[in-house]
Amino acid sequence: MKDFPFIKITIAFIIGIITFPLFQLNLLIIALLFLLPILFYMLSKSFWRYPKGMLTIVLFVGTAFLFGLLIAKLGEKKISSPLIYYQKEKNAKLYAEVEDVELERSFEIAFTVYVDSIFLDDKKFASNDKLICKFRGDSLQRTRIYSDLNAGNRIYLTGTYQKGREQRNPGEFDYDKYLKSKGITGLFVSYDTDTLKILSHQKNYIKSVLHSLRKKIDYTIHHLQDLQTAGLLRGLLLADRSEIDFETKDEFINSGVVHILAVSGLHVGYVLIIFIFIFGRFGIYLRSFLTILGLLGFMLITGVPPSVFRATLMAIIIIIAFLTNRSTNLINSISIAAFIILLLNPNEIYNPGFQLSFSAVLAIGILYPYFQKIIYAYHLKHKWIEHVLLFIGVSISAQLGTLPFTLAYFSKLSVISIFANLLVIPAIGIIIGIAFITIFTGMISYSIAIYFAVTNNLVTGWMIKFISFTGNLEFSFLWVRNYSLYDAIIFYSGLALIILCINRIRKSIVKISLVLILILSILVYSKFDNNDLLEKNKLNVFMIDVGQGDAFLIKFPNGKSALIDAGEANPFIDNGERVITPILDYFGIDKIDYGFISHLDLDHYGGFISLIYNDKIRKIYRPLPDSSSKSKRLEKFLAKKKIKTYIYDKSSIDVGNTKLYFLNDPYNYAYKNFSSNDRSGVIKMVFGNTSFLFTGDCEYPAEHFLAANFGTMLDSDVLKVGHHGSITGSSEAFLKLVTPKISLISAGIKNKFNHPSEAVINSLTRFKSEIYRSDELGAVLLQSNGNEIKKINWK
Repeated sequence: MKDFPFIKITIAFIIGIITFPLFQLNLLIIALLFLLPILFYMLSKSFWRYPKGMLTIVLFVGTAFLFGLLIAKLGEKKISSPLIYYQKEKNAKLYAEVEDVELERSFEIAFTVYVDSIFLDDKKFASNDKLICKFRGDSLQRTRIYSDLNAGNRIYLTGTYQKGREQRNPGEFDYDKYLKSKGITGLFVSYDTDTLKILSHQKNYIKSVLHSLRKKIDYTIHHLQDLQTAGLLRGLLLADRSEIDFETKDEFINSGVVHILAVSGLHVGYVLIIFIFIFGRFGIYLRSFLTILGLLGFMLITGVPPSVFRATLMAIIIIIAFLTNRSTNLINSISIAAFIILLLNPNEIYNPGFQLSFSAVLAIGILYPYFQKIIYAYHLKHKWIEHVLLFIGVSISAQLGTLPFTLAYFSKLSVISIFANLLVIPAIGIIIGIAFITIFTGMISYSIAIYFAVTNNLVTGWMIKFISFTGNLEFSFLWVRNYSLYDAIIFYSGLALIILCINRIRKSIVKISLVLILILSILVYSKFDNNDLLEKNKLNVFMIDVGQGDAFLIKFPNGKSALIDAGEANPFIDNGERVITPILDYFGIDKIDYGFISHLDLDHYGGFISLIYNDKIRKIYRPLPDSSSKSKRLEKFLAKKKIKTYIYDKSSIDVGNTKLYFLNDPYNYAYKNFSSNDRSGVIKMVFGNTSFLFTGDCEYPAEHFLAANFGTMLDSDVLKVGHHGSITGSSEAFLKLVTPKISLISAGIKNKFNHPSEAVINSLTRFKSEIYRSDELGAVLLQSNGNEIKKINWK
């Protein structure tokens, strides 16, 4: 560590930032504490000459720690706006100044604003809150707005104000917390019936020029490349991954090459090589100056993400060191870059991009020399083999450094990442190189640029196919679920001890033995905090928050699983893909054994389509098919996917020691005339002395039918309230038969139907039923041991 003096300062500085929330000290006290070691240092220098050794280190490290506390306090972003008390408000009006405009997306224009005033629920709030606005008007409106809108404009906008989505299901990303860490209060969404007017065309010149340049590059890319290549290049060159679909990103994760989608040191390295080649004929000082300007330009065009800032800063440090004949090293450079970034914005420490980027480079600086020493010791005759092995050494070093973050954010350990990176990383260099030629040529002549564009389409297509192939192999990755901070501490501590053993112990046998023991210890101790939320040998009923819709995950005592409805799928979100699949992954459920489609309303069955398509469902229970087009489409889809299907009728099934009764009579004449809602599959689930009743979207006619045909059998401990608590259901007569101790209501926050009805809430309250609503609580987990039902706190 003596060769890397700045890393001690940076680590202490980072610890100060991270531990700041534990102290909750005011600014004056932190400032005084920060001055103490400086004062002590000055006094010791004056009276005791110069403090040496450990005392000097302690003083510098302590000062850096206190400086971290001070910077964290100064960078603290506490939002005390009255807007935080509003979950969702329609018919809102906004007057604001545009701060920045993002690149156009296929269905919306996104931009950030500083609020002048906002009207919510007929109340006016004057504030300087920062909001993300999303304009989702028709294509003509979007084209006009995108063309005219610039940073610095003052606008008037109508639409819906809402908070970012909080963590409403286990393992889910807390978008609201993320936004607030960026100083953003919430979102403002406008549709084609809303208004967006530019009141003032005053511009922020620098931001407008950069945005125009980004638009020009983006336009050139999309005009010349196919959609797949354009989406990838937008991510690689402009740091905008909005056009890379969810499935493709997942394949990149499985293959262990997702890092190439985040503009970072790899991309900056390739850009550096391109600039050195372009400016190669100039003198060394002019070449270096132009290269630095080019790197800074690339950094600004990407929007200055931390990984690009870090890589650009390190590249500039290396260039300057080369010009001044000074030596530099990777660890000191990365430490200085991290210190500067966190000095400017301490909240970047919580940014996944910052964490992955810096842990990768730091690990390469620390671990790669060991791999390099081992490889060079063999004195390989074939240099190409040596270069491949050195590349693998770099790859392994980076993966070890980022492993805890990768597992925490993606829950996947790629088995084939080393092999995949051997081909993908060189391919990315080729793609970026051709893209530069295409863009610069395209600004002069499209007819020439098209030849380069076609070549890039081919290279990109081959690479995506390769990643798709490797990412979909059965053995491509291992699930490592619920990776915690405790696990990360164990891993990094073990890794540090392994490095210590390698450095301090001479005998190879002892060294290998201790390393193996440490690896085994990491695996063993990492299991100590493992805790299954869905307990074995108990019936777990989990109401998933899918917004305005229904989705209930059941884990039976024998380990089998069921899903009753799967929420909606629309152009903005597919609950099956984006909500339920991650939850199944979180709980370690590879495949649902029983899928129950209550009825064919989109907010109940829509999410099933992607689940069935991705082979997540073994069998489906559904209402009797009818002549409607959606019923015919579903039948055709199920037949194509060869899914076993069953019809709800007066029958029952046993799942271990749990009994499921289907309270339907599809061939009854009166039943056939019911609406789609009233033909919902009704399921009574009994485990021991406890019972649950699921009623889909049943309304008064279905309730009357159930009362007449099943009577006291309806009596249940838990009722899934019909039709999201609509006024059209949950009659007094029906509730008298059910007598629910607990009532579950799945509804969206401030939904357009005003579900649940106040009258239904009052009726359930009169029956002294405990009411759990997804719009208020998010997901809800109930657990039965056969004798009693408990609500489990999963947060």
